[in-house]
Amino acid sequence: MVGITGRTPAIDEQSFANSLEPLVHTDRYEADVVFESASHSIGTTAYPEYPIRIVENDDRWVCLEGHIYGRDDEALERELLTVGAHVLSADGDDEFLTQWLLETDGEFLLVAADKESDRLGLLNDPLARLPTYYFHDGETVLFSRELRYLINEAPIEGFDPMGIAQCLLFGYSLGDRMLVHGANRLRPGTKLIVDPERGAVTETALHRFDFGDPAFEDRSRTRNAAELVDRFKQACRQRSGYGTCDVISLSGGLDSRSVLAGYHAEGLPMTAATMVSDDFVPPSDVEIAQQLADEFDVNWRRYEVGPPNGSDLDRIIKTKNGQIGLLTSFILEFFRQLREEYDAGLTYVTGDGGDKALPDLTPAKPISDDSELVDYIIRENSFLSLEQVARITGLSAESIRRSVRDRLRMYPETDPASKYVHFLVYERGVNFLFEGEDRNRFFFWSTTPFYSLEFFRYAMNCPADQKARYDLYRTFLEELEPAAADLTHPDYGVPVSSTRHEIAAFADELLSRYPWLFDAVRPVVKSLNSLETESQLQPDTVDCIRTQIEQCEAVDDVLVTDELRRFLDSYPEHDRTSVYRLFAVTSVIDDIHSSQSVLESRCDAVFS
Repeated sequence: MVGITGRTPAIDEQSFANSLEPLVHTDRYEADVVFESASHSIGTTAYPEYPIRIVENDDRWVCLEGHIYGRDDEALERELLTVGAHVLSADGDDEFLTQWLLETDGEFLLVAADKESDRLGLLNDPLARLPTYYFHDGETVLFSRELRYLINEAPIEGFDPMGIAQCLLFGYSLGDRMLVHGANRLRPGTKLIVDPERGAVTETALHRFDFGDPAFEDRSRTRNAAELVDRFKQACRQRSGYGTCDVISLSGGLDSRSVLAGYHAEGLPMTAATMVSDDFVPPSDVEIAQQLADEFDVNWRRYEVGPPNGSDLDRIIKTKNGQIGLLTSFILEFFRQLREEYDAGLTYVTGDGGDKALPDLTPAKPISDDSELVDYIIRENSFLSLEQVARITGLSAESIRRSVRDRLRMYPETDPASKYVHFLVYERGVNFLFEGEDRNRFFFWSTTPFYSLEFFRYAMNCPADQKARYDLYRTFLEELEPAAADLTHPDYGVPVSSTRHEIAAFADELLSRYPWLFDAVRPVVKSLNSLETESQLQPDTVDCIRTQIEQCEAVDDVLVTDELRRFLDSYPEHDRTSVYRLFAVTSVIDDIHSSQSVLESRCDAVFS
């Protein structure tokens, strides 16, 4: 993965440079040692166009990975030195840093070093948009944007069984827990200080969102939508023009069309790109994307994508290390085509986060306590059933449930509905979806206006009753660009602005209260709205997992392979997403422990 990596105590420059080489995943990547002191070694692995900025003066050194938007270069460099001083301050000026974070629109990791004291500090944005991992055991501290660096270089003692169980259940582990023992995820809005004189590592949470009491529930939906439109346009303006061109990832959905509409409303230069695939992209998605491009008179191109091969799956495993699934590996071909069409200096603008900021995220039915909430979370968010995960990992179902309940008890909210919102943002969003966005940055910079902090903060303070049934989203789109609301929403097959959409959304909400009925109706809705694709789970995929079990003894150390074999024997009864969730876990185990993994030996195999 691209980004910053560091360690303390320092090792000689050549040894440190050599330790970065496994993170150089293509011939366009370069590994550079960018700072060395008596205590620290810091380096970067990136392609030339990737945003890394280094500033320093006589007292301190500061490296910024990512972007802070809306600042000119000279002002930003002065600001980074000031922020770096506050990060490194022995007095711990956290109030200044918290205020600065909440006033700053950006996706970044900041690393600062004090040249006199050799203190080292890390600071990330309030949403942790750039996933970062660290390890410390009292003697050694390592941090990196790529988990594999910690696995390679830290004295890590194998896989964490509960981390594996949570990853099989949800697709991601919870909180700062990782798949391996000893590795930690840097939580959002966090300052991490390494003090070599005291031999101490201090982690301070500077900001956590509390989704309990929306501040704008006394405002009308119309006013809230207008406020959101203003902030959304500003977010689009601030993200425009940082690269050689802005390419909007355009589907037929509401989120990407909002981005298109925002750029159009502000008169910002852009092009649009849509992925086309019989296997993975519904035809209606492509048709509506073309209608949107025609409506807004934007330069638009389609890119044909076929099934991924073993090399694509292997690349996902080596760069994201089980943090995202393998089912979307086909998107790598889309990214390769975009980079060839433009260059690695493009800014890839997505609608990511629209599904978190504007819809109603509260549970579809009343939840009375944390125990009910745990059941609801597992039912609504699991890839495999709790019982299947328990059998395959050898952990008890109750211990897995308890790990979810323990995590919920750390949230700042008090009512179950708001805790569920927190779960979807901080667990599914931060720990899973942001990892997927980070995969994009393997090719070029990727961003979204929906996670602009000013927009996101306002949106999450709008009340759930205004967001229900797409009401706030509909009003937002109509205010932003009416034409965007007049085109079909593929989920319902009708325009967003129509009365029929309101009726369909109401029916959808009603069905979601009765999961058995929703599961029965969903295939019919998908068929009527042309949401089906031709992709099916192939026996070759299952054979690949079986080979991993047979050839890699470590799989047997981590999972109960007899239960895993039984699951695979009945694979036609399982959803392909659940099989691919297992595939990601067995693949990362195999890749870490085998001299040649099964995926490496099947680079040309097609995974449909």
